[in-house]
Amino acid sequence: MKLYKYALFLMSLVIFCLPFGCEKGKNHSEIADGLVKENKLDEALAEYTKAIEANVNLAEAYYGRGVVYFQQDKLEEAAIDFRRVIDIKPNYIDAHKKLAETFVKIGAPDDEFQKRYKAIENDPDNPLTYVDLGVFFHKLEKDIDAIEQYKQALELDPNNPYIMFNLGVGYLDMGLYEDAETTFQKVTEINPVYDNAHYNLAVSMHKQGKVDECVKELNKTLEVNPKYSDAYVVFGLISLTEKKFEEAIAQYNKAVEINPDNLEARYQRAIVFALQKRYDEALAENMAVLEKNPKHANAAYNIGVIYHRTDRLDKAMEWYDKIAKKIDPLYEDAYYNRAQIYSMKGDHSKAYSDYLSYSYIMKWRTGKDPAVVYKQDEIKEMFLSSVPALKGQVKDQELELKSN
Repeated sequence: MKLYKYALFLMSLVIFCLPFGCEKGKNHSEIADGLVKENKLDEALAEYTKAIEANVNLAEAYYGRGVVYFQQDKLEEAAIDFRRVIDIKPNYIDAHKKLAETFVKIGAPDDEFQKRYKAIENDPDNPLTYVDLGVFFHKLEKDIDAIEQYKQALELDPNNPYIMFNLGVGYLDMGLYEDAETTFQKVTEINPVYDNAHYNLAVSMHKQGKVDECVKELNKTLEVNPKYSDAYVVFGLISLTEKKFEEAIAQYNKAVEINPDNLEARYQRAIVFALQKRYDEALAENMAVLEKNPKHANAAYNIGVIYHRTDRLDKAMEWYDKIAKKIDPLYEDAYYNRAQIYSMKGDHSKAYSDYLSYSYIMKWRTGKDPAVVYKQDEIKEMFLSSVPALKGQVKDQELELKSN
């Protein structure tokens, strides 16, 4: 969940090199690209390496070599090259994607898959073998494959609430909220004291805007387990949506009393503080979240936004930089907001660069073409006349429930 969405954009790294070295490196890289198309991978590796030797900051050469290493299952070498690309160009979207794919392969070697497939082959009538493979897929965020395994397990044991629960979580993670609701409903009918099932049923209802039904299931969750801290977080979200700020804080307080490490409760409480313009309390709460989870990008982003809204632009820039460089290089709003600050300071070239980075990331996430791409000499007028946030407007807050 993001506190505010300022109208803004990321700075592409400007690489300086001697003209001869740059040109020579590009030539080797282009030759290597051609060799890859001919499937001459070893020769391509040699050319990419020559390109890098000629220009150590040629991101495209590192990326190309990383792809070849990936194809050859030299995963450690691939990861090193993709990391180098990101160091040079933090907004190189394809490098982030390939690095993620590389980590998946490193973390899930063939023998881990084969072990689970072998278990199914040896005991095809045991539903738990399918569940084990499904959970493994789920951890790798391969939700469609996970769902298929859970369904096969349910064919063998149709009324097993724990298998059914896993299927519901798969649906929930994929945004199939109606399917999730139907599945969790069946789980609670089979096992009425399954607290996680009641809670996730409430979440799936909340996602569909069924507030009254959601409240009923949250109450059932607490009847089964009065210490279910996350239930109060959802109650807080409902109050927050209705702009009942003090009620929301009271709910988050209950969540934290039960579980002091409930970071979602503390994060949501920070949002309410910020909406009430209790900025110092909001900053302290977000900082506390980051102490427990330094990679909590939304908390870091909200710190930047608070500084931004209170005209402490250098501090805001510091946090947007931290997100883009260390926490989440694909956090598009950090680039969008940083571009606004650059524009306000008159550095329209960097604002333009950040806007492009924002656009590329949005296209990658949504599959849609970015908005109109402006030339650098048009960027000042664009920001001064076309960006709502520069006119003192704030976009609607987006409240969304984070499922377990």
